Amino acid sequence: MDPRNLLSSIGEVVYTWDIHSDALIWGPNAADVLGAIPDAAMARGLGFAGLVEPGSGRSRYDAVFSSGGHDQGEGVIYRTRYAANFIGRQMWVEDAGRWFAGTDGRPASARGMLRLERQVRPDELMAPSGELGDRPALVERLAMALSEHLPAERNVVVLVAAIDELARLNDDFGHEATDEIIGMVQERLRSVTRRRDHLVRYSGNRFAILLTGCPQNQVAAAAKRFSKAVAQAAIETARGIALVRLRVGAAIAPDLSNHAGTLLSAAENALAGAKAGAADAAVIARRHESRERSDTETSFDVGALAALNERRVELALQPIVRAKSREVAFHEALLRVSLGDKGAFFATAELIPMLERRGLVRLFDHRVLELAVDLLSQEPELTLSVNVSPRSLSDPEWLDAFLACTGGGRGIAERLVVEITETATIENPGRIARLLGQIKDRGARVAIDDFGAGHTSLRHLRAFPIDILKIDGTFTQNLRRSTDDRFYVRTLIDLARHLGVETVAEWVDDELQASMLADWGVTYLQGHLLGKAELRRPVTGAAARVTAS
Repeated sequence: MDPRNLLSSIGEVVYTWDIHSDALIWGPNAADVLGAIPDAAMARGLGFAGLVEPGSGRSRYDAVFSSGGHDQGEGVIYRTRYAANFIGRQMWVEDAGRWFAGTDGRPASARGMLRLERQVRPDELMAPSGELGDRPALVERLAMALSEHLPAERNVVVLVAAIDELARLNDDFGHEATDEIIGMVQERLRSVTRRRDHLVRYSGNRFAILLTGCPQNQVAAAAKRFSKAVAQAAIETARGIALVRLRVGAAIAPDLSNHAGTLLSAAENALAGAKAGAADAAVIARRHESRERSDTETSFDVGALAALNERRVELALQPIVRAKSREVAFHEALLRVSLGDKGAFFATAELIPMLERRGLVRLFDHRVLELAVDLLSQEPELTLSVNVSPRSLSDPEWLDAFLACTGGGRGIAERLVVEITETATIENPGRIARLLGQIKDRGARVAIDDFGAGHTSLRHLRAFPIDILKIDGTFTQNLRRSTDDRFYVRTLIDLARHLGVETVAEWVDDELQASMLADWGVTYLQGHLLGKAELRRPVTGAAARVTAS
């Protein structure tokens, strides 16, 4: 059975969201579940938020940034429900997952699952007040402004303003009052818009304001004028008085681009980094931001190599317990990189993708393997699982290192589990099957991590010597609420049992989850309920010094 087909049958699709770049990556069944959605909405978080019907619920962005909490390494749960317009088909959507912090402690990435509940009934959504345009029409209007004013050497500025915490206002005041708020905000913006400028509300709680002939040094002042117009006084509604503020992003043509779509996207991306408040200027997109990112990446490379050289790469061990007895069966060895004198650590959810993009992950996988073997040598009762990236699996040097590290006897390999991703199994499957066979021949076990969200069918697993499937926590975290998730997870467990493969349920945070999973026959449990990841340092270690060469 293909888990993709099973997911599609219950209207669910998983996604990964890189919040810094706003890039969205969907599971392989996205088209089956969501239909033919424009690429602009599927590829970007802000673009997808544009499908949310105004006043129907918090967007994913608002749900993540209003969830509170502090990421201790396993992410922070978020959950929201809203109505979305999928090419003329309005559906109620449940959107839930976990966000993971960057080095600054703020959300940097998210892993979640979107589930279609049912079609929206005509009487459930009140028609919003005022003019409402769609994004394509806005891009067309912006293109007209660019073709008219740029030849005359007049700047064109696009401001994108959003009502801050609209979901909270909706929760506090209800749909009808929220519509009143949106209408009043639009009137206040219109009151300070010049005759030659253009104001339109689009994508839910967003307003686009096209300014022509606005000098570059006056853009921040213009944005502040609109913010102050909205925040100047509370808005009275039938349900009470609301204090409303805006977030504003801006992009300037021709300084940044003379292409309408690029300009609007840049303003939307700038909006994501804007703060709310009458005193705050807009975030203005700049052309040199790509150069700044390049400088940041170079600095990251130097810092990563320095961490290896200075022995600041460590392991945090999280227990994985037997579902029935709750006895610890083994630990997952998780990468931690110290920031040195700051006494803090890089957030793993941000670190690993960056290492992969920069081509450095192989060096860190080697170091993790060395540290794990050191621990196994010192603690004969310990069993560890280590994660290996697809890049490392494609590097013959990693297998050589694995065979060398585990060839010294002492039962090291028998107490080691090698975790690979689903992606690794579909890239050159014949070579991966042979490589996994060599790992198994040494005595180690093999696990597939985050299973259920990708392309692999359980039938195809017969071609790989797999011992353990780790069921993606996106599905296990919502068992209390979702009958569809319960059906999906239980089916995966039954099929894995049929193939003679053990299972690990990730992200187990409460007792009801654990009891359900144990009753269904899952082999192991992993999550905060059973224990958090804690640093474990070998007494000694001999890691070769790594240099840039």
